[in-house]
Amino acid sequence: MDEPSASGTVQAMPWSLKNPFQARLTARRGLTAPESAKDTQHIEIALGTDGPRYLAGDSLAVIPRNDAGLITKICGCIGASGDETVTAPAGGDSTLREVLATREITRISKDLVQLLADTCGDPAICSLFDPDNRKALAEFRSGRDLLDALREYPNVGWTPQLVTNVTGRLMPRLYSIASGPDAHPGEVHLTVGVVNWEAGGRARKGVCSSYLGRDLEIGDELQCYTHHAKNFKLPADPSTDVVMVGPGTGIAPFRAFLEQRQTTKATGRNWLLFGDQHRATDFLYHDELEAMQASGHLTRLDLAFSRDQEHKIYVQHRMAEHAAELWAWLEGGAHLYVCGDALRMAKDVDATLHQIAEQHGTMTPDQAIDWVKALKKAKRYQRDVYAV
Repeated sequence: MDEPSASGTVQAMPWSLKNPFQARLTARRGLTAPESAKDTQHIEIALGTDGPRYLAGDSLAVIPRNDAGLITKICGCIGASGDETVTAPAGGDSTLREVLATREITRISKDLVQLLADTCGDPAICSLFDPDNRKALAEFRSGRDLLDALREYPNVGWTPQLVTNVTGRLMPRLYSIASGPDAHPGEVHLTVGVVNWEAGGRARKGVCSSYLGRDLEIGDELQCYTHHAKNFKLPADPSTDVVMVGPGTGIAPFRAFLEQRQTTKATGRNWLLFGDQHRATDFLYHDELEAMQASGHLTRLDLAFSRDQEHKIYVQHRMAEHAAELWAWLEGGAHLYVCGDALRMAKDVDATLHQIAEQHGTMTPDQAIDWVKALKKAKRYQRDVYAV
């Protein structure tokens, strides 16, 4: 696999899903206050001189391991110790506990549902595989994990090997890299929101966020590789202005952008719009951002803390408040970047961008649509968005 170097050149590197790099967790610190409703962690990982290389805007693919407590409950549910020998789906023998550490156990696979249909004789489950019932199948799988299935359908006759056979592959999780490669040679930083919730009377944990944010000890090894972003990277001309919209953990790539442009002495202006719930508890990297603002490197910092006042304020509202200046930056050649929630925030930001074009560019709605399309085509409007 080809990986970009910190300087921007590409060199042949072997790191990939099939051949992940053995990195090491070197530091972890909380970014949110203890009283925050969120638990956001700053993670530092050592790659060394031989590890994967990356550019600002790239992502790190982390191959997690499952929670040991959940594995113990699964084993106990079928009367197993976890030390039983099973044949892994990829081949080779291992213990049940070790296999479950690397398989998808927080979601149920289609193979598992098919097994239930074949063995339980429940017409409702059998009907899930009708072509017209795809939504029902998705709803049946949603929110259930392997332990739920074992407890709900004990008459299947579960064995260690059968449980192994119906688990899917535990896929890597992608995290936007939060460090400038030239600012932290041989390291990669992440901004991780640790996910927890309750369902079915049980506490649930995000697989990779908990792995990185709580389960690993400092000094532990982990498997990872870099994922190169083709359409989310800094402008080639360092004198180009950039506008960055990144609420919550969406700030990650923009910390990388700011660090990289500071290290390389890029002369373009930098404007960050950041938001979260409360300034007192959720202002991620506030010390770094305020220092960059004081030095003049961060030209503008506009904040939107949604719950610090009676009416909620989000980053798109700050865009609208400063629409005239934002329009002037974009008309002057600035690049616009958005990172975060695709389902709500990114849609609202996009709608606001269209409104700004109509109001300050005196465009019709159709003209505004064409203008935004042109920005995207010119790679001046780039998004790193995901479902949360």
